Amino acid sequence: MGLSWTPVRVLAVTDCERTDCCGAPAHAWVRVEAWSPRRAFLTSAVPFVRAAGVPHGELAGRAFLAELDVTAPPGNTDTGGERLEWPGLQVAPSIPEQSVGTPTVQMTASTLMPAGGPEMDQERARRLARALVPGALSVKTLVIPRTPPGKLRPRHTKDGHTYKADGDKEAATALYLRRAFRQPWGGNLAVGAVFFRPDRQRIDGDNLLKHILDAGNGIAWHDDAQITASYPVIELDRKNPRTVLVVARHVSSLDRSNVGAKRPRGRKRR
Repeated sequence: MGLSWTPVRVLAVTDCERTDCCGAPAHAWVRVEAWSPRRAFLTSAVPFVRAAGVPHGELAGRAFLAELDVTAPPGNTDTGGERLEWPGLQVAPSIPEQSVGTPTVQMTASTLMPAGGPEMDQERARRLARALVPGALSVKTLVIPRTPPGKLRPRHTKDGHTYKADGDKEAATALYLRRAFRQPWGGNLAVGAVFFRPDRQRIDGDNLLKHILDAGNGIAWHDDAQITASYPVIELDRKNPRTVLVVARHVSSLDRSNVGAKRPRGRKRR
């Protein structure tokens, strides 16, 4: 079973007029993105009323979390209203306002990244992996607990030598990658990352991702030319800055299986 805390959104609520049903005063049409982002499921509104503490007429549009088996979506015979269960059902938390004078951004479970703190990082990694490579079997996830650094341009000394201005930060990131990868992966790869920054400094996702790609050369992959799909996401978390990283096998018509392959001895490169 693939039990995990999964977002559930109530799309609409209808009064129940059937006498042979589950006895609930109302039914809710809900969407579980992990089961199907396009399909609505019919279920009793009672557990949602209890979790939210509001009348069933006020449920539409509300987001919840439930501990569901994401690998076993219900079939057509399980959506009659009385058969679905919602273990651990609770209202999905929203991200509070971070500073006075700044508009509040309410992140809910309907967005790509679910609400909550570091306890939701595994769910974020699962969603990111599904967005990058749907159905991928080889997926590696890890969390780097430090402020995500950006990629800096090389610096030049007065005598003309070039050096990496961010060499120390790149080496620190490489240590975390080395713990997750015993040897570099070959072939085409997809890399996704959620960068939780501690402030509102203006920095683009590609710059943050470039730092990860360079740090992983020779450790997580042979060369970042293998990365044929990428997805950076930037979020704000003042208390717990970190990077949630996902690496997965990727299929592309631009084959990178020869990157890092050893050439036969005695054959010169032309």
